[in-house]
Amino acid sequence: MITISKISIVIPSYNSHSTIKKCIESLLKQKTNIDYEIIVVDSSDDKGVVEILGSFLGIKLIRSRKRLNAGQARNIGVRASQGDIIAFIDSDCIAPENWLEKIILTFKEHPEICGVFGVYTGGRTLLEKISGGEFLEKSSTGFFQGFIEGNCAFKREVFEKGCLWSERTRSQYVQLAECIRSNIKKPVRWNPKLKVLHLGRVTWKKIVKSGISKFEEDMKNSILLARSLTLTFGLIVGCLLFLYSLFTMNFKYLLLSALPNIPLVYYTFKGCMLSPKYK
Repeated sequence: MITISKISIVIPSYNSHSTIKKCIESLLKQKTNIDYEIIVVDSSDDKGVVEILGSFLGIKLIRSRKRLNAGQARNIGVRASQGDIIAFIDSDCIAPENWLEKIILTFKEHPEICGVFGVYTGGRTLLEKISGGEFLEKSSTGFFQGFIEGNCAFKREVFEKGCLWSERTRSQYVQLAECIRSNIKKPVRWNPKLKVLHLGRVTWKKIVKSGISKFEEDMKNSILLARSLTLTFGLIVGCLLFLYSLFTMNFKYLLLSALPNIPLVYYTFKGCMLSPKYK
């Protein structure tokens, strides 16, 4: 049985003036008997967030003059934390009053896990609902290659054994997920009942920017670069075949257009796939 005496909540913040207040208010209303601390790591361009947080008592604020991405900010928050469990929520999210209790309950019901992650709610478009995991209803345990960074929690041992958030611009979970699989060797629990309301917007523009950023990061690794180029080539070929099928009204090319994109679909959903051991 796991013993939890304190939970640390880490929030990365950058120019979050419009949402951070609602986020903090929701965290201060948590119904739990467990002691918890709230750590905000802020690198905003001005002191607007600092002034907002000044109206709350007991918030541990770490202010950086250097612009930090979310992964960097989370790692700084981890080093400043004291909890047995370290939870992460983004500054544009609102937690229900039982959020911490659901985290605690998940760890107690599944003592073999080293972490838990949930989903976003409040998606206003189909894209937001899919990316936030709103359609995923079945809990599962395993080693995941991707998860929602703004709604998760891990045992302190994960970070004490050297696992940290990736400090790349996008997809900061990549390094942490791989380290959990290779070093910690304890599974993570996917709990779709662990929900937070996401106020941020997900647009195709953001997805494209994320893809470009990921490609720039992949350029540092020859294997990842080769995979990205292959997937990009497949996407282009598939789109050209699709357009050709419409132009010529020869719909056999419509079926062919799907073939080059099978690897793309595979890697898109690979993050939700379990290792064979935990299927």
